[in-house]
Amino acid sequence: MLASCVLVPTLVIPQAWAAETSGSRLEEISVLAVRSENRALQPAVQLDEELFRRTVPTDFTEVFRAVMGVGVRTNSRGEAVLRLRGSEERQTQLFIDGAPISVPWDGRADLSLFPASLIRRATVIKSAAPIEYGANAVLGVVDISTFATGDDFTLSARSEAGTHGSYLVEGETYVPVGNVGLQFGGNHFSRDAISVAGSEAIPFDPLLGDGRTNTDLTSTSFFGAVALEETWGTLRLSAIDIDADKGIAAAAHLDPAESSPRFWRYPDWHMRQISLAGDIRLGESSNLRVNTWHQRFSQAIVSYRDITYSVPEDRQNDKDRTYGGRLVLATDWSHLTTRLVTSLQQSTHAQFETDLSSNVDGDTERFRQRLFSIGGEVDVPMGEAVKTSLALAYDRASTPLTGGRPTQPAISKWAASGATQWLASDELTITATLGLRTRFPTMRELYGTALGRFLLNPDLKPETALVGDLSFEWAPQALPFQLSLTPWFTRISDTLSQRRVTVDDASLTQRYNLEGSRGYGIEAGAIWQVSEALTLEANALWQDLEADRDEDGNRPILYQRPRGQLLLAANHTFAGGANLRVEANHTGHAYDEAEDGTTARLEGSTELNVKFYIPVKETSFGVWQLYGALNNITDALVLPQLGLPEAGRAFKVGIRFSGD
Repeated sequence: MLASCVLVPTLVIPQAWAAETSGSRLEEISVLAVRSENRALQPAVQLDEELFRRTVPTDFTEVFRAVMGVGVRTNSRGEAVLRLRGSEERQTQLFIDGAPISVPWDGRADLSLFPASLIRRATVIKSAAPIEYGANAVLGVVDISTFATGDDFTLSARSEAGTHGSYLVEGETYVPVGNVGLQFGGNHFSRDAISVAGSEAIPFDPLLGDGRTNTDLTSTSFFGAVALEETWGTLRLSAIDIDADKGIAAAAHLDPAESSPRFWRYPDWHMRQISLAGDIRLGESSNLRVNTWHQRFSQAIVSYRDITYSVPEDRQNDKDRTYGGRLVLATDWSHLTTRLVTSLQQSTHAQFETDLSSNVDGDTERFRQRLFSIGGEVDVPMGEAVKTSLALAYDRASTPLTGGRPTQPAISKWAASGATQWLASDELTITATLGLRTRFPTMRELYGTALGRFLLNPDLKPETALVGDLSFEWAPQALPFQLSLTPWFTRISDTLSQRRVTVDDASLTQRYNLEGSRGYGIEAGAIWQVSEALTLEANALWQDLEADRDEDGNRPILYQRPRGQLLLAANHTFAGGANLRVEANHTGHAYDEAEDGTTARLEGSTELNVKFYIPVKETSFGVWQLYGALNNITDALVLPQLGLPEAGRAFKVGIRFSGD
């Protein structure tokens, strides 16, 4: 059930166009925010298993790169992160089977280490998320399901090779045994480096061939799940284990003789997450949905003297233990539907540093954060064509352990949201949403010093975001195309940002709160079924994001926020079952902060990609397919952050067996 290399999802389908959830209850509990007859849900992008089967993405980043309004970038810590509508990466929450996967210490997860074939379905919500997602889901969520169901045994496997010695082997199986479903999968991926599109953006990288120095990766993943379906409901226990060793590209636009770029590796990155999801009937009109999770995360960060990575200087060892749970009680009254939601999560982070030159360990520091949320939502039917859902919640965060730093008082905030959906006709759906959400600072933002590179700020406050949008989804029955249009806005108070501070002639980074920021934009999408064989797609995003002026009248720059995004794609299926996809993905210009504090412009870029698969042999057990991809054909420079370009031209080719 797992994967790793280079392909992107093709079809972006607004939720109003997709069919309502149906079928077995095993599938129903895979989505955290469940649709009901009277519930108005925020419009969402739905990605399904058939899409992944056709496009063969490698990791989570490749699944979401072609989704309208979703940005993917690799940050300076080597983590691949998502941004929805230009948000900061910690403002987006990701869930697998109802459990958040971001490491609470930092509020982020490296999506390049999560195999794409874990995903059976995915929902992307880019507005105020439904109440079930709890605190910190400020500007959207990605809800991923690994659930498989069915009456037949299935087996699939693939192997591939590609640029810079990359190779992949993986396999998965689903076994139904009466009312029990079993899933197992394994994956191994390795590469020597990431491709480089020219060296002008990284003049101080000696380069490994034409690959980026210190961007090798080896990862091994395992997945397992058991699901039980009874007359009283369903239960499913799942486990994910990922073990990796990876390099982190240095900010090679900086001259080491004059600046202080960091040279880091993760020689040991390990995440294990176990989750239990259940849907229990409490009578004809009520049900209880349960999610519990336990995450164990550890990593080692080793810093080196220079870009040769031959002399290690310091090592930081991190261990995190997280426990959490959520209860959702849904009741269908005679005229109203209600949901009562409560969630609690506690995470403990322990770290110590070792001076490798003297082999002396520092003291172990321990930190702890508790997040609590309680709230309710009511669905108010307003006629056959209009439905409205209103929610109110109370969120609270506390940090009872602070690693010896000054204690912080507990923080609490109210959250609210509303959604109204109008079925204007059989072809047109209009949905309006408005929400107020809070993101609490992570433990790392409050207390982390990152091997001495950060200056703490004891006065950090949470971000509060007011988010709204208006979506039009049109699917004319007499015409072979679908259209969507969504204008949106955000208004954030106390936006968290970073600044450079000089202390004793040393330049340090400090997190602080801006006065606030605002943003607005528009998304548009179109799918045209030209013929049974040919589909054309177009997705576009334009956005304008701006910080408020500070007390001195200056307007800080919101860095690394591209102005726009455009995807054009053509997908052709041939008579014999072969498929060819060609796409152009354009990212608009943005800005970043240079080492001297000035603002640098990041030019826009356009990637051209080609992907294909060809059935080569059909047997009684399944189908063998040959597949491949050539990404960034023109070797365009894609620069989401100074000194950290995305991969240049890369290819892969593989063989896959899909059996039923």
